[in-house]
Amino acid sequence: MSDVKEMTAEERFAEMVEARAIASYADIKPLFLELEGTTNEFMFGQWRGGSFSGQTTISNFYGKRFNTPEHCEPMLRTDEEGRVYAWGDWGEARLREIRYWDKVQSAVIYDDRPLMDYFRKVNDDLVIGLGDWKGKPKGFFWLIRDKAAA
Repeated sequence: MSDVKEMTAEERFAEMVEARAIASYADIKPLFLELEGTTNEFMFGQWRGGSFSGQTTISNFYGKRFNTPEHCEPMLRTDEEGRVYAWGDWGEARLREIRYWDKVQSAVIYDDRPLMDYFRKVNDDLVIGLGDWKGKPKGFFWLIRDKAAA
């Protein structure tokens, strides 16, 4: 009998994000389905993020900021001096708790794009997001709570 303990989805995600691991949609989805959903209140604040593909499609991408359910800044970037700002080209968004893939979780509803982001909790400072674009492949990303901005 082996004493090797199988890692939980939360432990695997924490390890993957720390290592900035590259992972496919097919590898991430079963782990994502194991996570608990987030609440809007849990998501309030500023988060910095990254991708499981090793890159983001937006240069100088920083993360997202959730101020209230009616006012979210879904695309934060950094300027030449490293200051974080909301990138107006992506507009604003709302935050709602929505059932998706059999769990209720916070979701960002973009004002100007056919896109929703769904969030599931890894721990108090890490969430995994699923970007669901209408007509495009879904993709996973991660967000770490930005405690310096609090």
